[in-house]
Amino acid sequence: MPTATQLTPVRPTSRQTIDNFVKLDSVSLIIPAYNDQDTIGRLLRDSGDLLSKITNSYEIIVCNDGSKDATLDRIKEEALLNPNITVIDHKTNKGFGATIRELYLAGNKEFIFSLPGDYQYAPREILKMAQGLKDHDFVIGWRIQRNDPPRRKMQSAVYNMMLRIFYGNKNKDVNSIKLFKKDVMDCIKLQSYSPFVDAELCIRAQRAGFKLIEIPIEHLPRLTQGASGGKFSVIWDTFSDLIGMRSGF
Repeated sequence: MPTATQLTPVRPTSRQTIDNFVKLDSVSLIIPAYNDQDTIGRLLRDSGDLLSKITNSYEIIVCNDGSKDATLDRIKEEALLNPNITVIDHKTNKGFGATIRELYLAGNKEFIFSLPGDYQYAPREILKMAQGLKDHDFVIGWRIQRNDPPRRKMQSAVYNMMLRIFYGNKNKDVNSIKLFKKDVMDCIKLQSYSPFVDAELCIRAQRAGFKLIEIPIEHLPRLTQGASGGKFSVIWDTFSDLIGMRSGF
C-alpha cells in the first residue's frame, strides 16, 4: 500500500482557471472516508486551500465510516488546523450508501460537492463541474477514462444499463462525484441506504424538474484499498434497491 509520501503529485490549479471559475457563494464539501489514512489528510488540506480561494463561505463535512486504520486520527489532525472541517465518526462501518446519504442531508451551504476520501478525484474538478451550473442545477462528473479494474467497469456498465431499462435514466456515471444546488435536497426525499442512493438522487432530482448535466473529469488511480463497492453483499443490496424501489418513484 502506498504511503502518503508516494502519492502522485496533482497539477497545481492555475490562477487563470480560478479567475474563470463560476462563482459559488457557499459550498458544502462532503467526504465519506473508509480506511483512507494515506490520502484523507492531503485531500482535506488541498480541499481547504482551494475552497478558501473560490468561495465566500465553505464547510467540509467528513465522515469516518468505521475505519480500521488511522483515518480518524488523520481527520482529527486536519480539523484542528481548519475550523471549517466538521467530523462525523461512525464507530462501526455503516457502508457507503448509508454514509453518503447522511452526508447529502448534512450539507448546509448553497451548493453541495462530493468527493471520496481515497483521492481518486482531485478537489480541482469542482472548477470544471461548476461550468455546468451556468445552465443546470445538478452536475455529475463523468469518468470518461476510469482508473478501475475491468470487473468494476463491467459491473458499472451493467448497472447503468439496468438504470436505463428500469428508470429511463440516461446518465452515464451516476455513482461519480456531484455538484448540485442544495435546493435539490429540500425538494426530494431519499429512501435508499445502499449505494443505489446515488442513482436515486439523480433520478429524483431530474423527475422533480431539476436540470442535470454530465461533465468529463479526470479519474485518478486508486492509492488505497478502502472501498468495498466490489463486495458481493454491497452489489446485492444495490441491485436489490434498484429493482425493488421502482414503485416508490
